[in-house]
Amino acid sequence: MTTYVAVFALVLGYLGLVAAYLALRTLARLRRATVVLARGGRGPNGRETMLEATERHIELTAAVADQLGALRTYVDATRAEMSAAVRARNTETARSLRNVALVRYDAFEDIAGRLSFTLALLDDDGDGVALTAITGRSDTRLYAKGISQGSGEHPLSPEEEQAVEAALGRRANPVLSVR
Repeated sequence: MTTYVAVFALVLGYLGLVAAYLALRTLARLRRATVVLARGGRGPNGRETMLEATERHIELTAAVADQLGALRTYVDATRAEMSAAVRARNTETARSLRNVALVRYDAFEDIAGRLSFTLALLDDDGDGVALTAITGRSDTRLYAKGISQGSGEHPLSPEEEQAVEAALGRRANPVLSVR
């Protein structure tokens, strides 16, 4: 029976030796993997570990986030400035004489060719001027009448009224209206 115990102890010792060998082999693999991870790449200070590389990446990510925040602030400020400039331009444009209409006609029965005309130049509020040129046989006379909110400051002739109505009816479109 001692023999059986000795053989059993020998087999058990052999199994313990195999287990120890396998444990050492696994430990060696783990050490190699740890060295690869710890070795890392080249950083600003020579070799850096994976942990150092991760910390550097976190710092760079935070810096990029700060720069993106500054860029958003700049874009928002620029957008606000552009909106203000567009509003100012629209206000200025509304006051420009951009509503135009021309009415040509024969002022006298004995003169043909529609050489007389009325030109209405108005802004978006209907303020501006109506220029009337009446052509006769020997001369041409030019008259200007102020227009305020689509009405003449002085009585308007039918041709002047037609030009003002055409200019107000076709906002921002230069037109040629012939009667």
